[in-house]
Amino acid sequence: MFLVIEGIDGAGCETQATALIKKLTEAGKNPFYIKFPHYDTPVGKMIRDFLYENKTKHTADEQFLLYALQFVFDKKLIKEKMRDHIVIADRYFSTTLCYQTLEGFEEKKALQFAVDFDIVKPDAVLYLDVSPDTAIKWKYGEDKEKNFRENDHSFIRRTYEKYKDLVKRNVWAKWIKIDGEQSKEKVTEEILTIINNL
Repeated sequence: MFLVIEGIDGAGCETQATALIKKLTEAGKNPFYIKFPHYDTPVGKMIRDFLYENKTKHTADEQFLLYALQFVFDKKLIKEKMRDHIVIADRYFSTTLCYQTLEGFEEKKALQFAVDFDIVKPDAVLYLDVSPDTAIKWKYGEDKEKNFRENDHSFIRRTYEKYKDLVKRNVWAKWIKIDGEQSKEKVTEEILTIINNL
């Protein structure tokens, strides 16, 4: 099984992915966790430079390729782990469908890329529905470095609207909307119930 935790910046994706891994491990379910983007590869370093160092300005096409390459490179690992693990991804190609199409990359081209390069499709994208105002408040409560997108409140509001559209149309994969403004524990329990019913 392969599941993606998705949401706008500040929605609690990493928090829920971490809680989920803990609960699944305790239940003997053998989970495997992967987080995107990961910055420990040459491509990942370029993404980090773009997001945090503001060293380079990339076109929408260049941004899409940078992010999408990670999913192409990791498809073998994901397929292998899916055989005997529940794979939990903190963000994935679904994130790129939101962010890079907002930057101007065509959704149709993105979906064709996923087909052409055999990007692994998850069993479900679990979308944490958190309002932009709440997410911004939560994000600024974190003691973590913020990238330029996390500091751009108007962009966060645009991503919220884009995610709503992706969920409504079930673009690329099965999307399941979860009320992310419940208590953290309730959100985790709801996700576990969904996993048991898939």
